[in-house]
Amino acid sequence: MSNQDGFDDLLTAIGFGKWQIPSLLVTVLAMSQFSVQLLGSPLLSAPLPFRCFPGPPDSANSSNITMEESSTYYNSECLVPSNTSTLDINVTQLHPTQRLTNDLSCPVVDYDRSTFTSTVISQWDLVCERAALRPIFQTLFTLGGILGSLVGGYVGDRWGRKRAVQIGCIVNTLVVVGMFFTPLYAVVVILRFVAGCTIMGMLVPAWSLVLESTPAKLRSRVGMLLGLPFSASTMGMALLGYLIRTWKYLLLACASPVLILLPLSFITDESPRWLLQKGHVEEALAILQKAARVNNARLSTPLNITIDKLIQTIDEDSETAEERVSFLTPMREVVRQVCSYLRSPAMRIIILVTPVIWFLQSCLYLGVIMNANNFTSTDPFLYLALSGIMEGSAILIITPLTTRIGRRIMVWAGLALGGLLMLLELLIPYRYYWAKWVLVMVGFLLVAGSYQVNYMYAPELFPTEARARGFAFVTVMGSIGFSCAPLITDVLSQYSSWAVGATFGCSGILGGLLVPLLPETRNTPLPETLQDVEDRRNAIISKAKRKKKKKDRNKFRDSVRSEQYYIDDEELGTELSETSTVRDYSTVDFPTTVCSGVRQ
Repeated sequence: MSNQDGFDDLLTAIGFGKWQIPSLLVTVLAMSQFSVQLLGSPLLSAPLPFRCFPGPPDSANSSNITMEESSTYYNSECLVPSNTSTLDINVTQLHPTQRLTNDLSCPVVDYDRSTFTSTVISQWDLVCERAALRPIFQTLFTLGGILGSLVGGYVGDRWGRKRAVQIGCIVNTLVVVGMFFTPLYAVVVILRFVAGCTIMGMLVPAWSLVLESTPAKLRSRVGMLLGLPFSASTMGMALLGYLIRTWKYLLLACASPVLILLPLSFITDESPRWLLQKGHVEEALAILQKAARVNNARLSTPLNITIDKLIQTIDEDSETAEERVSFLTPMREVVRQVCSYLRSPAMRIIILVTPVIWFLQSCLYLGVIMNANNFTSTDPFLYLALSGIMEGSAILIITPLTTRIGRRIMVWAGLALGGLLMLLELLIPYRYYWAKWVLVMVGFLLVAGSYQVNYMYAPELFPTEARARGFAFVTVMGSIGFSCAPLITDVLSQYSSWAVGATFGCSGILGGLLVPLLPETRNTPLPETLQDVEDRRNAIISKAKRKKKKKDRNKFRDSVRSEQYYIDDEELGTELSETSTVRDYSTVDFPTTVCSGVRQ
């Protein structure tokens, strides 16, 4: 691992300072946009209580309904479908709070706007027979994230992390503006799909950019603390949602940090590790010289000499591979690389286990938040704020533990214990509602902590030559888990009240059982090539064998000692039995005076 050791040593010499601040800010702003789009559904598309009418009501409308009567008035029940056309209804006879729909089971609808003025549900009347369209708003975003992870990983590996962030930022700005002005729900969900592509297309290369520019010893702490902007933006969105009750204006306000992210992405330097891997030596040298100058670093070896050694190592590692694929088409090259990864025992475990963990973890993580209406349908702002607080607390608690204990054990503990708490919540009677809240929030704290650790843990498992694509692959499975979460909370809950909690709890426990199959990456240099990943596995196996031999040797030594003690005890007992005599006092002739004295 001479190449990776040399570059990590160079980053350690450069240090962590002002040079990394622009890349950190880029990742922070990209994370804020991810949380807005991912966790915004409880506010943007919140279902409103409603009441259906077959036509213009003759009685008083909802304007004179008191708060006590609102739960009875807004019963959210659909009518029996009739053959009466909604065209026969005179719109002028409707009250200002009522809307004319095209649904046969709800020709006229009146929404309870005490919590929200307008949401996606109320604007396009996604009630009754159109209620099946509700999960599409969230599901298409997560499905778009699948494509965005692939595209972002490919663009990040092919044209650079910086350019991938710029492209995603520009397209995302256009998407948000389009969602604000479009009058069609079909266009909104299509733009949500594109938004998922752009957000993940920014996030994947942004994470690679900041991790590849951070020294190995600080990579754990920086990676964990980068989750704080996610939780902070969640709490900020809860506050903005409380102040702005119309979904369109709320979306614009939450997406406004893109206007800062776009110019900042042009100021940020490209990843020097990626530049060296692609052969852009002069550009990498210029960036590293700038980094040393900005951070006031004093290098013991001239930078150009260190770069020459790294380039020589990279050329030796990749010369054979380049000769093999120089005449292959890009598709055949991808197939060849995948096959070579699967032939490696170390990479095979990583490729098969990591995506499953991400699928289960993402389904559990998002499902707890999307299940907000099952806990408090009248105050989703508090639920989101508490979720953000729990996530921020998890990061602050788990970050120091990760640097001392390791990534793998923290991911295992968060998933297994979090899933167990979700199952225990099902056993609590409903009258102890506060206890159910405590279990769910503490479980979410554990799951959120493991999720943040995994954002740092997963990229460290893959080599530099495929890190962006490998991280993109696992985030694809995470996006599929995100896509399943709204279906579980919205569809599965209609059939059984306990099915949602049981599904999420089992997901966490199963994910925790798979984590021990992966290697620990704490305080280890990032692997550069496939051989580095295999060497890491062999080192772990050798260490485990040495520990086992030492344990067996100590166990054998203890057993020999205990057996020797037993033998010594037996010999001692035999010797005593042979040398000792037992006097039979019944045959002893005592003096007469003594015997008479005893009788007296």
